[in-house]
Amino acid sequence: MIVSTRTAFIYLFLTTTFWAGNAIVGRAFFEELPPFQLAFWRWTLAALLVLIIMRPPLRASFPIFWKHKFLIFWAATFGIGMFNTLQYASLNYTSATNVGLLQVALPVFIAAVDRAIYKTPVSVMQISGMIFATIGVFVVLTKGSLEQLYALQFNLGDILMLTAIGVYSIFSVLIKALPKLDQWTFLFVIFVIGALQLLPFLFYELAFDRQLQVTSETVWVIAYIVIGPAFLAYKFYTSGVSTLGPNKAGMFFYWIPIATAIMATIFLNESLHLFHFVGFCLVGIGLRLGLSEKKQPAESAS
Repeated sequence: MIVSTRTAFIYLFLTTTFWAGNAIVGRAFFEELPPFQLAFWRWTLAALLVLIIMRPPLRASFPIFWKHKFLIFWAATFGIGMFNTLQYASLNYTSATNVGLLQVALPVFIAAVDRAIYKTPVSVMQISGMIFATIGVFVVLTKGSLEQLYALQFNLGDILMLTAIGVYSIFSVLIKALPKLDQWTFLFVIFVIGALQLLPFLFYELAFDRQLQVTSETVWVIAYIVIGPAFLAYKFYTSGVSTLGPNKAGMFFYWIPIATAIMATIFLNESLHLFHFVGFCLVGIGLRLGLSEKKQPAESAS
């Protein structure tokens, strides 16, 4: 669904803030909420939420869905099934810092895929914005220290995370090609497909006797993850991409490490330092440059 530019900016800011919060609660409740079980219930409950609250016109949308079933299947596979699986698998081999640093490649990947498929040009302003924002994220995640940067070691987990970034960039660009399908119907379908694709990994965790622990705290955490990072975030993200195009929407991924750092100070009692403020300023300049041009028309996801 295409919305106004200002609304798209708000949607994408909220989306990436929700996803930053997802990383915070995932880190805080890793033992109680095994990642693949959490992902499975995230998408299953989000699908039920769409079905119960939004009541999408599934029957009326079925002919359009069936006509474009392969495109929708691959959008679900890239955007939910493969991305979640690869991201969680990468964390078994690499650090959260490495994952955060690698995420700065996502706007570049999106721009490259959009250029390859749709020949969408990337302006000098957008490139400049990516450079400033990338430097800003590096400053935050390396704590402004070159020694920290030199000490980073890359491994199998980083390759898996780069692959995850690659498939999510394809999902972001595929949104432009989606048929005029009711947005909530589309989201319901991809949530269900993504949940089904995560089932084998859920059983893998259960085989190693890792059980999801249901407590008053974890119920609130799951509720947040279902309502924020899943139900609302994917609605906002698809609307934002439909309005601004994947290139500009992708710029908001630079906000995730910054929002994560801010939330860590609030909820995990971590301290803010000078390098945080330097990084925040650089990311702000990068977003201002990357989003400064007039929007280009893009196709709707609904």
